[in-house]
Amino acid sequence: MTADGVVYFSKMFQAVPHLAQVARVLPGTFVSSRTSTLRAFRRLYPELEVARYSKRFGFLVRGNRLLKDADAIVTGSPYGSFLKPYGAKKGTVFHGTYMMLSREALLRNSHFDLLCAIGPRMKGMLERFPEAERLNIVDTGFLPFCEYPERSVQQRSTVLQRLGLDPQRQTVLYTSSRRGFGSWQRAAEQLVNTAAPHFNLILRPHPSQSLTSRRADRDSFKRVRALIEARGNVFLDLSECALSEVLSVSDLVVSDANSPSEEALFYDVPQLMIETPECSRDVIRQIGEREAMHPDDLSRLLTLYDCGPNLYIGDQTPDFSTVLDKALTDQTAYAAQRERYFSWVFGSRDRMANERVARAIQTHLL
Repeated sequence: MTADGVVYFSKMFQAVPHLAQVARVLPGTFVSSRTSTLRAFRRLYPELEVARYSKRFGFLVRGNRLLKDADAIVTGSPYGSFLKPYGAKKGTVFHGTYMMLSREALLRNSHFDLLCAIGPRMKGMLERFPEAERLNIVDTGFLPFCEYPERSVQQRSTVLQRLGLDPQRQTVLYTSSRRGFGSWQRAAEQLVNTAAPHFNLILRPHPSQSLTSRRADRDSFKRVRALIEARGNVFLDLSECALSEVLSVSDLVVSDANSPSEEALFYDVPQLMIETPECSRDVIRQIGEREAMHPDDLSRLLTLYDCGPNLYIGDQTPDFSTVLDKALTDQTAYAAQRERYFSWVFGSRDRMANERVARAIQTHLL
């Protein structure tokens, strides 16, 4: 497929994997105002075209001119006030798995000419609201799956060796939620300290910490690196790898019951869910009720916590010495729930969402 005048825009790194998959099928230029996002895009997708947007220098900057002259602008977040001056038709592929969709969230995206839903859950949530009747909603599938590699012995060996890890060991991926909400400060160091030595560990803080770190984040990474030196077989992934790559070599995912844990179900990876005072089943329920989520949607969302055992971390120092092995031993008991949850969120396991999004853009925006 080819198209003139397509611009993919995002300030946030989280939308990069989604937009990049579409750009591989329907060429256009990725535009961002953030240096860290542009740097990450170039590193992960060097074959795709990028340009910078600048609020300060206006049309002297190429990215600004591209947005002004675009026929279609595709993004992953609402950006309502930012996009309003541009005459192009506009579409969104969202970013992440959008675990919650309230009426307010729908209204924030109601200015788009095309909304690409990632699967049955999102489409169903959107269509609960009467305002959806006047919107163009297409179920196109989850874009990051397009780049998810096939798991194999060779692929596993290649990736783990490149990360300095032992391919003969089982690999635990820890992926926390955003700063101030996720479990990183409570769990990361203790995971390195107490996980059994027969595991590889991959620690992946949220991009809000790894790409735009603050002093507390940098201090934490420094402490973790010191622990890694003493333990070995640990890789600190500050968004240097695509999420798909580290998921593809994982034998167990430890998470805050977040979007990466949902994505891990593509490979049916066993799960261990961390709950903390900041992020737990009860906290998510309260947020969903505050966002006026439909009770049925909220109830099904909370079943993510049933896809594996749960570990609550309060003020105590967590001990991972036995819980990781037990989560792997008990994985079969949660297999049916993992499959139910995946089917509800994503539908089928294919890698063709980018082609469906590209066709939707050509049909509705060009």
